Amino acid sequence: MPAKYNLPQIKSLAGRKIFFDANVLIYLFWPTGSHQWETFYASAYGNLITQGNELVVDYLSISETINVAIRSEYKKHLLQNALTEQALPFKTFRNSPDGQSALNDIFLIVKHSIIDMFTVVEKSFSKAEIESFLIYDSLDFNDKGILAICKENNFVLLTNDRDFNTTEVDILTANSILLNS
Repeated sequence: MPAKYNLPQIKSLAGRKIFFDANVLIYLFWPTGSHQWETFYASAYGNLITQGNELVVDYLSISETINVAIRSEYKKHLLQNALTEQALPFKTFRNSPDGQSALNDIFLIVKHSIIDMFTVVEKSFSKAEIESFLIYDSLDFNDKGILAICKENNFVLLTNDRDFNTTEVDILTANSILLNS
């Protein structure tokens, strides 16, 4: 049975490789307003670095982080322009000077805070694996890919996503739903 770990148990994960889900990367590197989660995951991140754990991501997590961050910036644009006719459709915003500036900031964070600090793993999914993902369950399509990577490499998954509550990998989290399932 997979283990569930909380912050005080990080020391027991010494030597383990920790895979960071996109939601944790967002809490760490892009302000969400969820101060409790941001504080927990910042502490976990610092403890894992101090302890010398290898930090791992993949293309799926990086892509999802970039997409969530630019959508967050777009929501700010909509709020700032809600009462005017200057609110832009998403793709127009993304290609505007403000959108390009936001993307440049996001790309700098990804390059220097993620790619430079994490091991980036890759997995080529077989046709059979992809077909096995095409069933309805609690995980979205990207999460199924992340789960496959973690299982194949015996990674501990650092996530706040409660959808992982019935998966077969070790999880490090602050989410009480995950910890108590």
